[in-house]
Amino acid sequence: MISGIAILFFSTVALTAGMMLTDIPTDIAATQQFNDIGNDISTKLIMFYLIAPENGTLNTSLTMPPAIGRHTYTVRMSTSGTTDQQVIIDADDIDINISYTVNGIGASIPIDGETHSASGRHRLCFVSK
Repeated sequence: MISGIAILFFSTVALTAGMMLTDIPTDIAATQQFNDIGNDISTKLIMFYLIAPENGTLNTSLTMPPAIGRHTYTVRMSTSGTTDQQVIIDADDIDINISYTVNGIGASIPIDGETHSASGRHRLCFVSK
């Protein structure tokens, strides 16, 4: 009886150990890396806000890895008709959706658009008129 319970316990642990020991930590690490990308983009948006000319253009490249933990992703920037700029990072094949709101800069430097991590070259462009 006890050996049957022990075998059932160990088989359950053996079946779920792969998920507990590899999949969950990988998703946690991926979430942190998505946060790092969001922070980098938000920092560049704030730099745009601080140095944006009244009439002119600003261009900068975005360094984004093509995949994070073998997961591709989409980065969207939107003002959604408000004064706040939003940066949304959405993983394609896992349930990770990270949103950053940079308060108040959407009225001065509204940047709308999106890019996919696998598309190669990424740039932020702003034209002031």
